[in-house]
Amino acid sequence: MGLRGEGQDIRREDGTTARRPLWDTGWGPERAANYAARCVRYVDTDRLQLRAHGRAAVRLDFPYAAGHGPQRAEAARTVAARFGVEARQLDRAGRALRVTGPAEDVARYAAALPRVLDHAEQLTSWAARMYGECTRRPQHADRFEALGTGGRRAAAAYFRAAAFRRIVQVLTGPQPAAVPEVHPALPLWEQAETLAGVLGEYGWVEIRDAYDPAAALQLLDAAEQVEAPAVRWPVAAAHGEQLALFDPATPATAGPVVVIPCSGPKLDHAAPAGQLYTGPLHAHARRTADALTAHGGTVLVLSALHGFLPLGQVIEPYDHTWKDAGSITVEELRAQAEEMGLADADVVLLTPGQYTQRAAAVWPQARTPLAHLGIGRQRGRLTAMREHADHYATAA
Repeated sequence: MGLRGEGQDIRREDGTTARRPLWDTGWGPERAANYAARCVRYVDTDRLQLRAHGRAAVRLDFPYAAGHGPQRAEAARTVAARFGVEARQLDRAGRALRVTGPAEDVARYAAALPRVLDHAEQLTSWAARMYGECTRRPQHADRFEALGTGGRRAAAAYFRAAAFRRIVQVLTGPQPAAVPEVHPALPLWEQAETLAGVLGEYGWVEIRDAYDPAAALQLLDAAEQVEAPAVRWPVAAAHGEQLALFDPATPATAGPVVVIPCSGPKLDHAAPAGQLYTGPLHAHARRTADALTAHGGTVLVLSALHGFLPLGQVIEPYDHTWKDAGSITVEELRAQAEEMGLADADVVLLTPGQYTQRAAAVWPQARTPLAHLGIGRQRGRLTAMREHADHYATAA
């Protein structure tokens, strides 16, 4: 279903027409403008990047907003599944995501997300007001007085977070979910998820239709076309020159593919992968990789988040390890190698532990000169390989 030409109305399966949920702001231009300004505050959306095969990627950042940023980012990951796109966390704080998928689906998702978050926040505020009214009732005064000021704030924050999480779960369901009713004999602070479930069911909308087609089109029209990685991969050569691995004059099989690890330390701004990482082991491995590919070949950086990166691939700084959710899988790494045309390449892994395990699953015949070595011996081996690069680049 294309985006262009879509109007406000949507067609139900039974053939009737319904208004697009979360579409109309109503109440005149002033309140509509206030609504738009409120939605903008929930998420900062970067420019879409269009990739090969009709796919796209976009970075989303969620402002701190009194601690709500990570909650909204987690909600955004849940919402992503309803749009058929994938959202991966980019930082340990949980306030940045990278969303990938078919270009039109990514645009729909990015256009709908602020509206969906606002809808969830409004329902959550409703639950919070009901909680506040409950705490002010005389029969509960002693309990909340005993909590103290700090305890009351913490309890209210916990209630709101639990309610928001449950409301998002209900809204992202394929249809209104059956939820238990609030128990009249129990205080509301013990029924955060139940109350939120009731409100989420009451306020349920089909969030896949919540986007503004004009906003989605604007994202697509302003998107940046990114050259497909498989077309031209840079190769580190002598004197720091960049050669094209898949240039017609340079066979793809000329020289080994050398894989090096990324690192925790990074620059604080977007940069090519060959410059972004600043960790000592990465730098040590990079110098050896450059020596091994001085007469042909290519160097790839293995990232727990992005997978195999060419040295010229510009990426944003991120904070992610193999232990974090959303790490790239072996299946995805194999697909990347296939797309690059490197599935049968001669590969040298200048990588430690987790990196080697995953890369070796892609290339079982890869040489692993650092396997089972401690960090000190790894450095020694890298130095020896650099000093005898011709031998190591051709050794079986």
